[in-house]
Amino acid sequence: MSTRQEFWDNVSKYREMGMDPLRWVAGCAVKVDLNSVVYPTLHNIKPSLKQMGISLGARVDADIFPLVGDGPIINRRIYDPFSTSIDTEDLKKINPKRAISLLQVFQKNAEKQEKFEALLISLYTSISKSNVHFSVGKGHSIITPDKEAEFALFDFISYEEGQTDGYCLSNNDTIQIIDPTADPSSEQQTNVAVSNSLNDLITLGCFEELKVLPVVDAPNQEIETQILKNMTSFATKYNIELIPAESPKRSKLLIGATLFGSLQKEPPTKLDLLDSDMKILVTRPFGDLAPINVFLSCVADDTFLKDLEATGYGLKDVQKAKDSVIKTMSEPNLKVAKIINKYLPDFGSDFNVQEHILATGDLSGPGIMIFKEHADNANVDISLDNLPLQYPEFVKYATENFLMDNATAGTNGAVAIIASSNIIGNIKTDLAKEGYDPRLVGTILGKGTGNVRVGKNVKDMIASQALLDDLDITGNEN
Repeated sequence: MSTRQEFWDNVSKYREMGMDPLRWVAGCAVKVDLNSVVYPTLHNIKPSLKQMGISLGARVDADIFPLVGDGPIINRRIYDPFSTSIDTEDLKKINPKRAISLLQVFQKNAEKQEKFEALLISLYTSISKSNVHFSVGKGHSIITPDKEAEFALFDFISYEEGQTDGYCLSNNDTIQIIDPTADPSSEQQTNVAVSNSLNDLITLGCFEELKVLPVVDAPNQEIETQILKNMTSFATKYNIELIPAESPKRSKLLIGATLFGSLQKEPPTKLDLLDSDMKILVTRPFGDLAPINVFLSCVADDTFLKDLEATGYGLKDVQKAKDSVIKTMSEPNLKVAKIINKYLPDFGSDFNVQEHILATGDLSGPGIMIFKEHADNANVDISLDNLPLQYPEFVKYATENFLMDNATAGTNGAVAIIASSNIIGNIKTDLAKEGYDPRLVGTILGKGTGNVRVGKNVKDMIASQALLDDLDITGNEN
């Protein structure tokens, strides 16, 4: 069977499940838009939630809280976002201190900030009737085209007060499908989903006492069972404890996980300590999603394939690149976590700017825009002098053909590390010994206004003018 025939057979299979992979090829986001919907909503409802006894954590990639005794007790509950009949007595018994949330929201309730805000107010008003007080440390909001598929999933976290000897870290994430040419219940789809959820913990140097709670939904029991088997195999292979947990049961494909881990070091979140001449390293070249988007576009539309062939590359070239990046995405970056951990101070100790990794970042979602986030939050200026791409030819093609707003993004992506030039070489050597391909990409210029200086060839990597406008583009090339 030809590659194109296999593709269309899979498209038909996914459409029978209520999904259209061709929309993903066009770059439609699954997440609720952060800048126009989520962040304004959270800003508006924060005072109301505070009166309800519910606090919202800072915008972080992973929640960090005290590790006490044997660790937290986790209770999952799944609600209808507009339900007024949440079991308040159940919540009183759980008595959570924190929560990790996942909202799957009907598209019309996610398009405009006002509707999304109304949904959250309704949900948290119902929860607040239990009179339990807790903090939402991490939230993740995604879109569904089916109104009946909405849900609000909370992993409620309880723990006793007492002496702590470290931190507990938690994160959640989801995908629908990373490769529509593969079967939805294939092992690679599951492995990418769990690895992606784990990557934010890895970025903080966390690799010990890992626990995974699956978030799995599927059109039928056979697919759901196979995905859960895949998760069990993944957990066994990487010595992760799998905790069975309730599934949404909305009969729509969804693969994800909530991850927990422990850290007996101080986490590398010291953006306030960043200063001039500190170096920025990435664990490997990035831009992983570009070959996938280019491949799918080419098998879906001959016009794209002809344009690609005019650049000197064929379908086999981009298919090989696609398979390579998916293999990379399928493997958790646990060795990266161990290396980061090596350069962190012990729990309760101070950071030494000459000896410790001060800050890290996951390039998965934002790509190189993670450096703009760090520059803004740290009030520093940054120079990006080298932007290494895994497949620059396909990143450029994806950008020129507007297949992606930001072709430097990935899934389970490269990790950025910021540290003194005194130790950055040692970190680079350690990563290379473990089989990674670390690259120096830039320098902290010093305290400033969040300016990120980058060469003009960034326009071959980012199509979104709004994102480009956030960068200081020079006449040079990286």
